[in-house]
Amino acid sequence: MFIRVQKVRQAGRVYEYVHIVEGYRDADGKVRHRVVANLGRRDRLKDSGSLDNLAAAFTRLDPEPGSYLCGALPLVAPVLERLDLVGIVDRACPMRGRAHLTHGEVIAALVANRLTAPRPMYDVMDWAQTYASNDWIGVPAGLLNDDRLGRALDALSGHLDEVAGALAMSAIASFGVDAARLHWDFTSVAFAGAYAEQEPGAPRIGFGHSSDRQGHRRQLKVAHATTASGIPLYGRVVDGSRHEGAETNTLLETLRNLAAPRRLLLVADSALVTTANLCACDTAAGSARIHFVSRLPRSFGYEEDALAVPLSAYTELNYCSQRSARLPKAERPTFAGYESAIDVVGEDKVTHHFRVLYVRGSEEAGAAAASRAKLLAKAEDGLARIARGLAARPRQDPEKVSRRVAKAVAAGRAGNWLRTEVVAGADRKLSLTWSRDDAAIAEAQRADGLYALITNMAPQGCTADRLLALYKDQFLSERAHHFLKGPLLVRPVFLKNNERAAALVQVCSFALLVYGLIEAQVRDAIAPALTIKALLPERRAARPTAANIFATFAGAGYQRARTTNGLVYIPDPLTSAQAAILGALGINSILPPQAEKAAAGYGIRG
Repeated sequence: MFIRVQKVRQAGRVYEYVHIVEGYRDADGKVRHRVVANLGRRDRLKDSGSLDNLAAAFTRLDPEPGSYLCGALPLVAPVLERLDLVGIVDRACPMRGRAHLTHGEVIAALVANRLTAPRPMYDVMDWAQTYASNDWIGVPAGLLNDDRLGRALDALSGHLDEVAGALAMSAIASFGVDAARLHWDFTSVAFAGAYAEQEPGAPRIGFGHSSDRQGHRRQLKVAHATTASGIPLYGRVVDGSRHEGAETNTLLETLRNLAAPRRLLLVADSALVTTANLCACDTAAGSARIHFVSRLPRSFGYEEDALAVPLSAYTELNYCSQRSARLPKAERPTFAGYESAIDVVGEDKVTHHFRVLYVRGSEEAGAAAASRAKLLAKAEDGLARIARGLAARPRQDPEKVSRRVAKAVAAGRAGNWLRTEVVAGADRKLSLTWSRDDAAIAEAQRADGLYALITNMAPQGCTADRLLALYKDQFLSERAHHFLKGPLLVRPVFLKNNERAAALVQVCSFALLVYGLIEAQVRDAIAPALTIKALLPERRAARPTAANIFATFAGAGYQRARTTNGLVYIPDPLTSAQAAILGALGINSILPPQAEKAAAGYGIRG
């Protein structure tokens, strides 16, 4: 069957009628056509919206023959279904009346796109055609135009926290994710463009300190709560100019609910440590009390007390990372700690007593010394250029030369360690001399590798060794942010308003959750083994990570061929690593589910 448009002239006007036509062979074997249904005039169908409904219905009919990619969609589609992403979004953002696609279906397509081959909004339709999205998530490619994607993001933007929280609870219920310990950290997503007028109800793109060490940039901030197994369970997008500590305070109840009925252990960077946050964690009683571990900012004034403690009072801490464990024992980083305490008075005038662990790390000390040497070298290079200029042209304006010297020292951030002098001779010739301040450098060296951890857990429940190990696992959050900005390509973002921008960043957080769940599933399934053979491109065995799992399926696909027995699905040959991953997850093949269901009746093979 096919659609045919027939033109009819009536009273000097041309009308177009839409017919459904069937092809058949007559008794003589000749191909004939007959009209099965007259759908009506084309203009009336279009005005009533029926034409769009027909077009949407036809996109869900039998697929066309051809070659299609699937990538990691065989892994992604079952996870999206178990999470009930479509249902969660549709319940939060219901559609009005009948629709060709629900908002949940569109968001699921965007998540699948980010996990397989991230594309800009205008190119998602082409991705959906290439990857046969209708086969995997029931979303026809022809309906994923950029306008429909934008409307779905608009709808989601008013329910970001609601959907993110529901999705996290679904992951806990469906996949058994342990949320009793969460690692919390922020990162920034930079934007270009003016964004002069922004919707106040959505996170606003604003100037703030960049997490990528790029100075102050126009950005949104996104935070993730990552489990001890490395699953980015919950993500939240906030204003780009908002203080991270203030934002964390509003989320403590949400994070506590994720861990319920167990007590939450929250590991965070210094963004957690404000007076309000510390008191909020420590105020509640019983299981509602939040245990936390965080790095104490220097603004709390602990450095002078820590430096006053003699080195002999520090005790060795028993901690060694997996990376350092591969080194000879003599080359491994060492850590030493000293127990102290700090009192914090809340707004209610109640004093809270917290435990503090001063830590001295050899690896951090080496990094601080190398950084200081680099800064000094940069500043001295700038001073040397000025000195060479004065040697060539000694008669210059002293004030301008002094400003250039100050700028060179400031650019190297070495003003505390260098002493400079611009000398004017009797003949008004200028010269520049400088030297390192050995006393200031020696004082700075005393603080190399020194930092402090703060917690409300007693030593009986968490030893100093355990405290340091918990904080060192904060790399789990940083790893999640690396995936967000690497394989998932959250940037660049080209969207016209802050509502859609925030919603798209949140969609990337949803994709990050799926990313982590698949990694955790594979690792649990192959246990006690730690590696999969031939997982890397050079066919070396490796521990499965989300990145190399998804890379293994890059380029995987199948063909649809029409035969006398119907439509035949022909999968690409599997590599040993692909077969091992599919077997670990209990997935039969890289063919879509409906292809396997239809195989019995129509001879479709896989």
